[in-house]
Amino acid sequence: MEWFYASGGNRMGPVNAVAFETLVRDKIVNADTLVWAKGLTDWQRWSEVEPTTGVCALSGGRFFTRDLVSHDGKLISAEQKGDYFQRVREGIVQPGEMRYAGFWVRFLAKFLDGLLLWIPNTAIALGWSIVFFGRMLFAPQLNQFNPGLWFGFQAVVFLTNTLVATTYQWFFLTRHGATPGKMALGLKVVRSDGSAITGGRAIGRYFSEMLSAMILLIGYIMAAFDDEKRALHDRICDTRVIRTK
Repeated sequence: MEWFYASGGNRMGPVNAVAFETLVRDKIVNADTLVWAKGLTDWQRWSEVEPTTGVCALSGGRFFTRDLVSHDGKLISAEQKGDYFQRVREGIVQPGEMRYAGFWVRFLAKFLDGLLLWIPNTAIALGWSIVFFGRMLFAPQLNQFNPGLWFGFQAVVFLTNTLVATTYQWFFLTRHGATPGKMALGLKVVRSDGSAITGGRAIGRYFSEMLSAMILLIGYIMAAFDDEKRALHDRICDTRVIRTK
């Protein structure tokens, strides 16, 4: 659906239903603004047209009420109806039903995942120390310190641990929508529209999370102040962390 509106004596548009709703929300289209869309006989003030419209719960766009269907207290546009009911059948969280997980519960989930990864990461480090130094160790012997060998060891451990962590995120986010730490606390990672994330997005989210950590953890702290509890990596990858219980 396309809308037109008057601004400063000029006709603006066409704009789609979602963009038009943004204009209404931002007060660019106000009560006295003249608007027109297919189905209106002439340009009318928005205050006269608004009562005959509603917002689609799935797309967020503004449509005439006659073009909307009601389901479980939500209005769905005719063009989104098929997608909406497919989501209902698949049990996918719909926009408007999301309860965003706050900073502290996300912090705890991250802590639990860190504990679970510490076990294989420690085993990997000890295994590589045998390869590099012939024995298991946690720190170099000062009297036998070889900088090149030690930094080579650290680089291999870092790369191996990164591979493990990436696989961990990819496997659990694509299979279950959440890592074990998140599952334990009833959290799930989804797209902004409520759909599941793909493997590529799960991997991209993991590396974007490194950026959140690199800037003095500010990327994580953002979740405490965002209206949708998004951290920096959620913004980059268009994801949300929601409560499932």
